[in-house]
Amino acid sequence: MDVKLGAVAGYFGEALRSVDAKLSRRNGTVRSFALTGKLGRDTPLTGDLRGRAQGRDMIYLETSDAGAFFRFTDTYAKMIGGQLALAMDPPTVEPSAKEGRILVRDFSIKGEAALDRVAAGGPIGVQNGISFSGLRADFTRQNGQLTIREGVVKGPTIGATIEGSIDYPGNQVRMSGTFVPMYGLNNMFGQIPIVGLFLGGGSNEGLIGVTYEVVGSPGQPVLRVNPISAMAPGVLRKIFEFNTGKQNSPVEFPAPNN
Repeated sequence: MDVKLGAVAGYFGEALRSVDAKLSRRNGTVRSFALTGKLGRDTPLTGDLRGRAQGRDMIYLETSDAGAFFRFTDTYAKMIGGQLALAMDPPTVEPSAKEGRILVRDFSIKGEAALDRVAAGGPIGVQNGISFSGLRADFTRQNGQLTIREGVVKGPTIGATIEGSIDYPGNQVRMSGTFVPMYGLNNMFGQIPIVGLFLGGGSNEGLIGVTYEVVGSPGQPVLRVNPISAMAPGVLRKIFEFNTGKQNSPVEFPAPNN
């Protein structure tokens, strides 16, 4: 396949423009892939197929406007900016689960009222959005469902853990996790060996945390928080978790190089 397109319409008014895509496949296996285009305000989006040390080929996508990419793909509408690096198994004829990892740096979330209240410590909210320094998550894709596990978001004012799924055929989102206010200082308790399990609730959480869930459709997800959970430190906070979208038997993924 060798195609050039002026524009490809996505969701939330986003479009991928000046598309140049090349792909070759043999016996159901992708042999080569290259993609260039522009998202948002003429921000480049690039993609290619790269080999890895253990012999597996991965498709890589990169852009400096992760928010536009997530809106275009109907993944999430309230992210602003961000350096995106996405690695995933290429599609095959077999319906097996495809693994991947997503990394996003230096982005903000704007217009999420419940998140604003957690970050600001009150009902006023944050006018210019909440800044984050990084997001990392492993995921699998199978039968139109995206399953996210071991997701971690870090920022100067708040951090979070993420786990759950997006069912595109069923038009449903089910995720949950813990918000960690004052992430840098708060997370120090989670880094203490043994004691951190009880005081911090794990290496990615903290002494103080607020459990949350996200449910609804991918286009209009609803965020709910449990403020009572802030009163329970560390491992005791697990009592107040929503457990929405939690995986009972998590799949073990090989660690990507990046």
